Amino acid sequence: MSALRELCRRHTQLHEADIQELETLEGRLKIIADLTNADVFLDCRLDEDAAIVVAQARPEQGDSAYRRSVVGQRALAEREPAVFHAFLVEMPVCDLKAITQEGRAVRQNVVPVRNRENRVIAVLIREKDISGELLRERKYEELARSYEVTEPSNRQAEHARGGDSVELREMHHRIKNNLQLVASILNLQARKSADPNVRAILTQNVKRVLSISAIHDMLNYDHGGAGTVSSRVLLERLRQNLQEIPPESQRLRLQTEGEEVFMTMDVAASVSLVITELVTNAFKHAFAGRPSGTVLISVCGGNLFHTITVADDGVGFDPGLRRQSSLGLNIVRATVEDKLKGKLHIDSDESGTRVSFDFKRE
Repeated sequence: MSALRELCRRHTQLHEADIQELETLEGRLKIIADLTNADVFLDCRLDEDAAIVVAQARPEQGDSAYRRSVVGQRALAEREPAVFHAFLVEMPVCDLKAITQEGRAVRQNVVPVRNRENRVIAVLIREKDISGELLRERKYEELARSYEVTEPSNRQAEHARGGDSVELREMHHRIKNNLQLVASILNLQARKSADPNVRAILTQNVKRVLSISAIHDMLNYDHGGAGTVSSRVLLERLRQNLQEIPPESQRLRLQTEGEEVFMTMDVAASVSLVITELVTNAFKHAFAGRPSGTVLISVCGGNLFHTITVADDGVGFDPGLRRQSSLGLNIVRATVEDKLKGKLHIDSDESGTRVSFDFKRE
């Protein structure tokens, strides 16, 4: 009996067909490790805080982050957040820092593994050792602290230029007011239009403009650093605006969760637009014929990339059929790929829809 089969039978509730699927994938791990020059694993979830390594492969060429096999050992949520975020959102997660069972820092890419019923039965993990990168980062931080100690006059000069921030706040305030004026004009046109389709289009565009306006408003009051926006503040502001979209006849909830990350204004504007489109589409299409439902926005911060997921428990749809006809989805795809330089992932079935996108950490 293979180690994978024995571990799955002892620690999981997987069926025979699921175990066979994982055994087939296990046979391909070595070629994946050689192709990506990285350590590759299969993990099965035990509970909310732990998973078990059921298969492992090292690259033939290049360095492995492991001195020995870790098959049969546990992966903990506090040490490998990408693994458990992938299990939670059932979507790929890219470039998150993790700590191995041997205490080394690695960067993980994680992809859910699904069975024939489209249920997640494991995750496929690719790991690269980043201990050298972290050492360089610590050296840079030490140099930066040395600069702060030896060059106080420079810091005072930078602080004296604080008047620039006042001008920036005034600029953001003017932009916010102008965008709100545009939104008011569009809203007025929507109310006067006799065509329900035109009203719906104009109302949708009002939400798009207001979501961008909210970014400039936040920059006036909340800074995670010069010119940056907190994801928690952004999501809460979007939640308040978007919660008004659903009709009163439906009890639809919009919730947010996850880590706090900081974004530049340009990135935050694009992220805001993408989230607005995804949530609006979910409210409009996901709960047709249903009295209630939930949309969840979650943030997962990474070492190189951050990932945001918008998930609903609605009726689902066929992404292939919707792709060409949906203006909102086309806007989302173009914004993620062109503005955020990231990737969009869509997964939908009768249990709901999960859309995730990533963007590079600034």
